[in-house]
Amino acid sequence: MRELAATTAANRRGWNSIAADRGCEPAQFFVQGGSTLEDFELGLLPDLSSKSLVHLACANGDESLSLAAQGARVTGIDISDVAVGIAQRTAEEAGLDAHFVASDIYDLPAGLGQFDIAYMSWGGICWMPDLNRWAAIVAGLLKPGGTLGLFEHHPIWEVVGVEDGNPALIGDYFGRTPDEVQLVDPSKWATGSTPETELESFVWPVSQVLTAVMNAGLTIERFTEGAKGSMYSGLNPDPSWLPAYYVIIASKPADSAT
Repeated sequence: MRELAATTAANRRGWNSIAADRGCEPAQFFVQGGSTLEDFELGLLPDLSSKSLVHLACANGDESLSLAAQGARVTGIDISDVAVGIAQRTAEEAGLDAHFVASDIYDLPAGLGQFDIAYMSWGGICWMPDLNRWAAIVAGLLKPGGTLGLFEHHPIWEVVGVEDGNPALIGDYFGRTPDEVQLVDPSKWATGSTPETELESFVWPVSQVLTAVMNAGLTIERFTEGAKGSMYSGLNPDPSWLPAYYVIIASKPADSAT
């Protein structure tokens, strides 16, 4: 695996090359009450009204603006300045309380402050080269008593494909060592186009994500796995037999000093 800074810099170049082609909802979609969140997400998050929320790896901002439409004051962070520019324009056109910052999560600008909720979803964790450092950064972004909501593709989905209606292994769920971590098959990237530079993403077993969150001093409040048949399209006999996503809800102790 490349050095962390080299990995994220290369990924920034790749994401910038495709951000404009990935598509996003227009401002009117949000003005009219549209949402790109999964139906169950709001039921697992705290009440968003007047809460400060940081959305890590926000891409073009669709989920950020869906959350802002629910009353949250949203700060979206993404490594792609092109994606951030798109998100900011949409937020301003929709009149929603959301602003966006172009930054490597591992090198955030000073002065962001702390938030009631940290949210990350659907294809974010696989772009994090260092889980423990990611979790520590998340913990630092949360106010005491704050909540992490992680809604993520299941790594089983990342290593299982479908060939002729049957499951086929396309990766190693457990990876190996931190220096030889399993890479996600590029066919699983929902990029919408081909990046100009090679992107590097990683399979992180759920146990490693949970451990990183706990090591950062957060308390696991809920862990859920779920099925989504469309993610295993064509699988026999039943695509709902395999997990497609997982959810981690964790809290920062109210008496935390940081």
